[in-house]
Amino acid sequence: MSATSDGTMQNRVAEQLIALSRNAHQHVDLDDPADYWYRLGQRNAYAHAVGLTLSNGVDDVAFTVADRITGALSDGVHELSALTMAASGRAPGDPAPTSLTWTGPQAFKAAYGHLPGIDRDYGMRWGDRHEQRISLRRTADANEGLLYAFDPTWDEYAVISTHAPADAVETTFTKALQVDVHMTVPQFAELFTSQLLERSSSMQRHPARGVEL
Repeated sequence: MSATSDGTMQNRVAEQLIALSRNAHQHVDLDDPADYWYRLGQRNAYAHAVGLTLSNGVDDVAFTVADRITGALSDGVHELSALTMAASGRAPGDPAPTSLTWTGPQAFKAAYGHLPGIDRDYGMRWGDRHEQRISLRRTADANEGLLYAFDPTWDEYAVISTHAPADAVETTFTKALQVDVHMTVPQFAELFTSQLLERSSSMQRHPARGVEL
């Protein structure tokens, strides 16, 4: 089974578990203490299972993912797609890595042409033909930017993240070269998402001095 197939199956399992966590949360009976704690336990258990699924069993990251899901549910978020995005830590508007949408130059320019900055290219080496380019567009003083891919054969673009932290992109690029210097764009996007999870977990374990979580 390919890495892409593995990732797709992992995401499907995670979505099913998120739905179960949401359903348990929605059926909590505040007037019945016994049912309240039972349903709450169900919700938390399913949320933690999502974390274990997405983090490949890394417990620290699993707790981070579970907290994102239960926090979103407590904030009144019930839409499955929004909960899935919250679980992965992606910014609003970011596509799921396994469902990247390729668009032509006019559509890409209309949607993102107004964004300022200079492109930092990570080589025209990616994909089965070894010719797709991955770039990060940001201004000199910005810590994040637009992470996207370009396919010269079809003259199409795919956005990986609209708010990609520059340090996370650099780490993803380094790891990608260690795994496969010609990995596909969806695989690079999956690796980037994993890096965001690790980054978030590290920030929670080692918060900045004077900042309370």
